[in-house]
Amino acid sequence: MSGTFTSIRSQALTLEKQTEGLLGRYSRYQDDNQATSDEEEVTLRHQITDILNRREEVLQKLQRVTDPEINSLSTSKLQQMQRHKEVLADHQRSFRKIETTIADERNRNNLLFSVRSDIDAHKQRTTNVGKSGDAAANDYILEEGVRVDNANSFADRLLQQAYQTRDELYSQRAYLSNAQSRMMSTVQSIPGINVLVSRINTRRRRDTLILATVIAVCILMLVFL
Repeated sequence: MSGTFTSIRSQALTLEKQTEGLLGRYSRYQDDNQATSDEEEVTLRHQITDILNRREEVLQKLQRVTDPEINSLSTSKLQQMQRHKEVLADHQRSFRKIETTIADERNRNNLLFSVRSDIDAHKQRTTNVGKSGDAAANDYILEEGVRVDNANSFADRLLQQAYQTRDELYSQRAYLSNAQSRMMSTVQSIPGINVLVSRINTRRRRDTLILATVIAVCILMLVFL
């Protein structure tokens, strides 16, 4: 079983490194001003989705290998398996975050481009006929619309960051809870640990009682002798 565990874990480590490289390339599109996805970006997104699915399958294999001998499995191997699950969850969150950021930024840029195009077209029309008070008012309304859209987009990004921070806190709390559970399970699984702790406590109480008795006898001797 040890050889099989090591072999499957090696696959998981290789896929993790490949995922990190793909996510690094994909994150560059967050600063890209393209209006739509190009062929390279679409291919990259499909590669990330595929490798994340493959990692889930590898972890399922690892789980099936360890389940029959879960009681005799070493603590280090249990921790390694848990760590692979946590890294996969982190990469899935990063992928969704990058994907959302790219989509939001493109929607904002497309909206701004559309509004600016409308403003330019309107200015061109009014230039040909001479600007009137109504035309100036329309320009002002369009420009205010751009500012409102910018404010809404900024608020949406703040909300998104708040939700992501909340998810990270939930994830950290779950991780600490799992760690505590594993520690308790490990302590309880060690043969005789509870008996040993009980004996130590009993011996400590006995020593305390003997010391108290000796002190009491000494005090009585000082008083009556």
